[in-house]
Amino acid sequence: MKLALIAIQLAVDADVVASVDTYRAHLESAVARALDAAGPADVRVIVLPEIAGHLALLALAPPAAHRAKTLGGALAAAAVRRPFDVLRGIATTRLLDPRHAVLAALAPDGERFWRGVFGPLARRHGAYLIAGSHLRLGPGGDLTNSSFCFGPDGRLLSTTDKVNLVPGMEDRAPKALGLSRGDADRLPIVDTPFGRLCTLICYDGFREPHTSLERFVAMGPRLAARGGVAVVANPAANPWPWHEPWTFAEPGETGSREEQWQREGLPGSLAEMPFARWGITAHLVGRVLDLRFDGQSEILERTTSGVRCLARAEHHDRGGHVVVVEEIHGERPATASRHG
Repeated sequence: MKLALIAIQLAVDADVVASVDTYRAHLESAVARALDAAGPADVRVIVLPEIAGHLALLALAPPAAHRAKTLGGALAAAAVRRPFDVLRGIATTRLLDPRHAVLAALAPDGERFWRGVFGPLARRHGAYLIAGSHLRLGPGGDLTNSSFCFGPDGRLLSTTDKVNLVPGMEDRAPKALGLSRGDADRLPIVDTPFGRLCTLICYDGFREPHTSLERFVAMGPRLAARGGVAVVANPAANPWPWHEPWTFAEPGETGSREEQWQREGLPGSLAEMPFARWGITAHLVGRVLDLRFDGQSEILERTTSGVRCLARAEHHDRGGHVVVVEEIHGERPATASRHG
């Protein structure tokens, strides 16, 4: 069986999210280019970046929202025309924070758009497609950072909620998004022809927390206790400069965000605990309003001798894709990698 593992390093800017049509076309063309690079395969696994679905809220926003200087301002402008939805958001989530109410009001539309793009896209290409992450408003009013996994027939196979929230950005800290945490013990695992598949959204792929004061669950040991998986998808969006000193470095600790990611992120987690055979990290890159993202997408393999990088994006600030094609037979697969 020929298995294609694909990470989409999605580049975003104001033009890309200027409208629903431009964003849909950008997403579809990024996937199509990566599949062309992969060539024929019996099974395909495609992973898109974290937060790509959050930006759908901006693509859906009216023209006035695109004149804002910050994403918060843009979403507020989008919500001005929907006061009853905002009030419903406050009532549903039981939080009075204005930003949270706006997100709760807009999230359902973003999720419908996201599902409408990636369900048909998975079916068109006959692929397992991990649709990055988006904001999801749950039945009980919880707002989560969630990731859809679609099957080759376009059906939604699983919805994964992020467990570990970045302090000061996603949690209940002032000016953060006020998101709710996923249940670490109920992480969805999908059965596929190549083995089991799961999603660890960005920080969930880390082996230790950024700070000593936050709530954090190491997901690698949890997955290992459940028998592990063949492939772990790792949609990611890193908001810190990739080649500059790590923001949360301990006193006396040196190194860049890139080095910290290799040490503590998915590569470090797989080195510490063999909970998956392959890991696919897909990064978001570029600038939108006051947001900036850097990172190098990569595909890893965990072997009996440790973790090796099968393929990695050449640049931390440009879009493209990373592709590895595995011919699975006998004890060990033959590997061919491509990036673009």
